[in-house]
Amino acid sequence: MPTGIRQGQQKIAIDFNLIPYYGEPSPAEAPFIYRSKAKSGTCSFYAYATLYVIKKNKRVTLAIKAVRQQDTKVALITYLLGLIEPIKLKIERLYLDREFFCVPVIRWLQALDIPF
Repeated sequence: MPTGIRQGQQKIAIDFNLIPYYGEPSPAEAPFIYRSKAKSGTCSFYAYATLYVIKKNKRVTLAIKAVRQQDTKVALITYLLGLIEPIKLKIERLYLDREFFCVPVIRWLQALDIPF
């Protein structure tokens, strides 16, 4: 991990990413096909969420999570923040992708007293 990331409070961001999927999924792929609004000629996607630190206008990715259709947004954020818990980062502010803009996420972050 780059020096200086563990010191002080950090700006943390979580992004939601979709990669278009075309065709019929195999039984092994089916749990990882995420359905969303049409984009690039399909409604099926591989989805993943990333958590990274923003330091001096650069991003340092700390965690990645594959997203399944049944995963909730709160569960995704909880999982990603849990992965970085052992390194004891202090969160100055949490920046979220618009995909996470919903009442359950806002209430959960307020309950945890995480600035976002």
